Amino acid sequence: MPIEVIAHRGYSAERPENTIASFDWALDSGFNLIELDIHQTSDGALVVIHDESVDRTTDGTGFISELTLENIKALDAGSWFAPHYSAQTVPTLEEILTRYFDRAHVFIEIKSVEEDLSASLRQLIEKNGWIPRLSGPPLCVPGISVISFLPEQLLLSRKALPELDHGLLVTRGDDEHIDFCLKNGIKGFFPYFRLVDKETISRAKREQLYTGVWGMDSPEQLRIALELGVDGVTVNWPTEANHFFANNV
Repeated sequence: MPIEVIAHRGYSAERPENTIASFDWALDSGFNLIELDIHQTSDGALVVIHDESVDRTTDGTGFISELTLENIKALDAGSWFAPHYSAQTVPTLEEILTRYFDRAHVFIEIKSVEEDLSASLRQLIEKNGWIPRLSGPPLCVPGISVISFLPEQLLLSRKALPELDHGLLVTRGDDEHIDFCLKNGIKGFFPYFRLVDKETISRAKREQLYTGVWGMDSPEQLRIALELGVDGVTVNWPTEANHFFANNV
């Protein structure tokens, strides 16, 4: 099986991350596995942005948990990347799923710690009638997977949304993390590419976990992913990754 390429925050090497421009470019470039990050606003909206504050990727300041959706929607989320993306705003998760649901498998990374976030996610997915259409094989289109570095949030999401596949993000991948996945019905195991060994990946695959790595800065580092034997990679530059695998597998 070829290694699958997941577009990290959209096509974030060439467009401002986690914006419509970035996700559009990923899909237009032929990549229907996309990853994004969500936080919850002070008024309960789920917004697509990586950091806990808006400072780095918008022209505003403040923590997302202390801002309303209206506050965040007023911000410029593209000029930090290039002036001609000044019209880009922070999208809501509903906007993203409505736009791409029939075209993509979306990896939703939970970044914030609100206990009611998973319930809000369930409500959103149910409201739009997407639950009955999420019964296909892993990574099918349409499809949604929930991932996180936060075990507590994964467990809450797994309880709220048993219809979805879930994946554990970790820095150092080891047997303890695999055991957590197996105990809790978590089907994906996603360690940092430099801090996991082939034996651990092999065990995860024997246990029928989907294995992926993240953190590569250049296509040459994808050789490590090949040596590990993972199922997927998450990168900012999906076209370069595709070319690398086409020439090296």
